[in-house]
Amino acid sequence: MDKSEDAHVKQKPHYLILIGIGLLLAVFASTPIAKESDVKTGSYLRDRGPYDPRPFVDVRAVESFILGANFYQAKNQRWLEEGYVFGGYISLNVQAGSEDDTLHGMSETLLIGAWEVLRQANTAGRWIFGLAHDHTVGGLTTREFADRQGLVETPDDLDTNPDKTFTTLGLLAWEQEFHTGTDKLWGYRVGQLFAAGYFGSAVYLDDDRNFFMARPMAAAAGAQWVGNNDIGLGINVVASQGSHYVSIAAIDGKANRKYPQFDSLLDWELLYLAEVGLERDLGGPDETVVRLTASHLDVSGESPNEGPGQSLMFSAERRFDNLWAVFVRWSKSYERLSGDYRELLSVGTAWLQPFGFNHDFLGFGVFIGDPTDPEKGDEYGAEWSYKIQLTQDVSLMPDLQYWYRKDANDQQTSTWIAGIRGNFEF
Repeated sequence: MDKSEDAHVKQKPHYLILIGIGLLLAVFASTPIAKESDVKTGSYLRDRGPYDPRPFVDVRAVESFILGANFYQAKNQRWLEEGYVFGGYISLNVQAGSEDDTLHGMSETLLIGAWEVLRQANTAGRWIFGLAHDHTVGGLTTREFADRQGLVETPDDLDTNPDKTFTTLGLLAWEQEFHTGTDKLWGYRVGQLFAAGYFGSAVYLDDDRNFFMARPMAAAAGAQWVGNNDIGLGINVVASQGSHYVSIAAIDGKANRKYPQFDSLLDWELLYLAEVGLERDLGGPDETVVRLTASHLDVSGESPNEGPGQSLMFSAERRFDNLWAVFVRWSKSYERLSGDYRELLSVGTAWLQPFGFNHDFLGFGVFIGDPTDPEKGDEYGAEWSYKIQLTQDVSLMPDLQYWYRKDANDQQTSTWIAGIRGNFEF
C-alpha cells in the first residue's frame, strides 16, 4: 500500500495533536517562571546532596516496617561521605481485561548503583551500573495479553515477548562532569548506555513505570528506537549554562540489549541522538522541564520499514507548588516504521499530595496513537493511577485504563484494563 492509499484508509486527526500541544504551551506561557529552589538533587558537584529522597517524613504504616528510616539515612550518609550507593526495586504487576478472563502478570527486579571515585574542586566522576530482570507471570506475555484485548499497543510497558524472561545489563558506564564557571557545566558518559534514561523524559511519563502502566503513558512509543534500539555501547556529551542544556549521543543501534556487545558496535550502525532543553527549579516545588529531541537510526533492515529512519520528540512537565503537575510528550517516527505506533501524543495531570499524603500520586492521562499498520484506526486511551506509599519501601498502585479504536473496516475495539502494581524499593 503506497502513501496515497494509506491516506484514504484513514484521516489522522492531526488537529488533536496541535490542540494538545497548544494547550500545554499555553499553560507554560501563562505561568510565572519559578525561582530557583533550595532543594538539591545531587546530580552535579555544585548541588551535592542526598542521593535518595527518603526517609519520608510521613508514611501510613509503622515507620520501622521492613527497612525503615534509618536505612535511608545511612544510605545517604555513605553517598555523601564515601561516594558509593546501591539500590533498586522489586515489582509485580497484575492486570485483567474486559475482553478475556485471563490474568496477566509481570515482575521486574532492578539493581542500580554508583561509585564516585573522583571528587575534586571542579569535577566529579563515577562508575554507574544497572541490571534489570523481567519475568512473565502466568501464561501470556504482555504482547499476547494485548492481542487478546484487541489492542495495538500494550497496557503494560514491561514485556519479555517472545520469551518469558528478559535480563539486561542496561547500564555500565563511566560519567564525569566539569564545573567550568558560574552555572556552567559540561560532562560525558561512555560505556553501556540506556538512551531512554537520558533523552526525552517528561518526569511523570517515565520508563520505570512509577506513575503509569500503559506503554503509551510510560514510553515514547512513537519514536521507534525506544524499546528496540535504546541500549548499547556509546558516548553521551552534555553541556549546560544556567537552566539551558544541549545533549548529543551516539549509541550502537543494533546491539542485543542484554550486555555490552563490542562486535555489533564495530559495524558502525548507530543511533544518533540530539536534545536541547530547559530545566528550571529541578527537583523543586515549581519544577519546569521542556525538551526537544531528534534521532537518526542508521540500521539496515530486511524491509524499508525496518531500516534507517528518524524521529522527533517534544516533552514537557510543569509542577505547581508541589501540589499538582501537568505533562505532555509527543513523538513521531519517519521512514522507519517497525513499532506499533508511528506517532503518539500523551497528555496528563497529577495531584501530588492527594488527600494530604505528601508521597502519594494520583494521575490521569490520555493518549492518541497512530498505528503503523494503515488498516488500523487511531487508538485512543485514558489511564487513572493512584500510587499509595505505604512504608518507606513499599507502595501499591491501582490502575484503570480504557482503550478505543475504530479500524478502516468499521470494526471497533472498546476495552477496559484493570491492574495493580506492588513495589518494594530500596
